[in-house]
Amino acid sequence: MTGAASPEDRISRLEAQLTDLQDREKIRDVIHRYCRAADRCDLESFKACYWPDALDDHGFFGGNAHAFADYVIPILRQIDSSVHAMTNTIIDKTGNKAFCETQWSVVHRLKDGDGFLDFWHQGRYIDVFEKRGDEWRISVRTIVSDMDRLLRTKNIRAMIAGASEQGAEEPSRVSARHPNDPVFL
Repeated sequence: MTGAASPEDRISRLEAQLTDLQDREKIRDVIHRYCRAADRCDLESFKACYWPDALDDHGFFGGNAHAFADYVIPILRQIDSSVHAMTNTIIDKTGNKAFCETQWSVVHRLKDGDGFLDFWHQGRYIDVFEKRGDEWRISVRTIVSDMDRLLRTKNIRAMIAGASEQGAEEPSRVSARHPNDPVFL
């Protein structure tokens, strides 16, 4: 019969569990900050999600992740808006590396006459994260596309604003690109 674990052993196991949970939360935070940076077109925040030597294969671009940021943020600035949403993040962590799969859904809204075309795009990020020092960032990202839709829609905001007594939305309630979005004000 074995005896109960010593207080030191229990504390050591709890510290290891706490470190693991903190690491996983730091990884999830990078995934969420990436979404905000893409949606707000915040170039520096976007780059901060990747190590400088990281690679990104988005299908239409493959290479250094910081070069990808320099390429894609100006393109995103040309469209009306984007909304990224992440779900079902699976993190398989071993030491200072983690393999992650995250489902994503993004809508890119393009102006189209008096309405919009919404390009709804869904897939998965297949990521390798590395911890350097106390910081986790993406070292390799590969995009897997699962499905796409193109939807034509009316400008509902304008319709609602036109029907209201005031006739316009407050700027503090409408999304915008960096640095004009309410999250930065």
